[in-house]
Amino acid sequence: MLICLAELAERDGVPIRFLVVVLEPELARDALFHAEWLFDRIDFLQVSDFDALFDGSDDQLAHLKGAHILVNAANPRFNEPMLKLGLEVGANVLDLASDMYDAETERTYTFSQYGFDQAYREQGRAALINFGISPGVTNFLIGLRLHQLRAARRRDLEIESVDLFLLEDIDADEIVFSWSPLVALEELAARPRLLREGRLQILEPFSAGRDHTFPGEVSPTRQYPLYQEELLSLHRSFPEIESIGVYTGGSEVELVKALFKLNLLSKRTLPQQSELTVEAMVRAILPGMNKPRRIEEYLRNGVIRRAHFAAAAEIRYTEQVRSDRQKTIETVGFSYLRYKGLLHSPYAGATYISYPTAVGAAILAWHAIAFIREDGGELHGVITGEDLARLLPNARVEAIRRDLVAWDIDLFESVRDATTV
Repeated sequence: MLICLAELAERDGVPIRFLVVVLEPELARDALFHAEWLFDRIDFLQVSDFDALFDGSDDQLAHLKGAHILVNAANPRFNEPMLKLGLEVGANVLDLASDMYDAETERTYTFSQYGFDQAYREQGRAALINFGISPGVTNFLIGLRLHQLRAARRRDLEIESVDLFLLEDIDADEIVFSWSPLVALEELAARPRLLREGRLQILEPFSAGRDHTFPGEVSPTRQYPLYQEELLSLHRSFPEIESIGVYTGGSEVELVKALFKLNLLSKRTLPQQSELTVEAMVRAILPGMNKPRRIEEYLRNGVIRRAHFAAAAEIRYTEQVRSDRQKTIETVGFSYLRYKGLLHSPYAGATYISYPTAVGAAILAWHAIAFIREDGGELHGVITGEDLARLLPNARVEAIRRDLVAWDIDLFESVRDATTV
């Protein structure tokens, strides 16, 4: 994300400096081992722990004064402390994901960040939430098309459903997690939810499977319902749409499904070891996230042969056309297939999901801030990707689309008749 923001700033002639708050500066520098040219514009601020920064006990708060935007790229549990910090120092704030499994979200089906909406409006600042690739660019692309359909004033048009399909597929000789395996287990093994006929349905994990064929894939991929940010975010933004679903599939999903089906994600304790559950043992022996240098080595040595991350949203709607009720499915989405190309770039140590996540967040945030800084626009309160698609002028929207493609994230869209489907 730092590299992408620096490249955007250099292209647009904007002077920029970064303050990176870390526990161990040397590890942070090592992660940027192909971007040493950035070090002259980065200040690495070491803290004893992040909580100490948020509560002020580390006495480092003064370093954040004058910051234009604060970014939480570490952990969703820091979202609320970061929002409080943003209000304290008078900065805009950006996060990449919500904590989907905290007690408040489970109870209300609403992200806790919305509790700061009024305070940010009163301060004239923006809190950009869930701004990665998925959620983030997915919400932006879906929201953009839904806002366009709403504004088209087409006769009796009714949006019936939105279904988002995600592909996380990697072909490798080793088990290579593209994200934290602990997060993957928590997310994929959680009881999924779908919005159907206006009601949130809770399903059994890895049930209600369906197939979807993504661009660049020869055969369909089995997809399973997933409880992810897009479901709650789109429902809040478009409450009139009664059916919304998020599905996911690919090699990493199949691995977690196998663990689940083998009962290796069970909360049962082990015989003669009552302090240890089956799930805890599995989590302990699974390989963790690889460091960037290791990921690059896997790519160079051919351990990782192919990787594909994609998202495709199917928007189904009906409208009156002549004397008939026409049913249409529009598909919008993106595909990231050129993973091996990272070897010849400063991003070589990224995974096939962390790269588009960071780039997607950087591009969306860059144009949101440019809209304020250069265009004289206003962004106030808590803003999601679909909100941004509504608030930005068309020129900014098109600039975001061009930049996504320039950073190797291909966009696609199609329209087909679904009257007989």
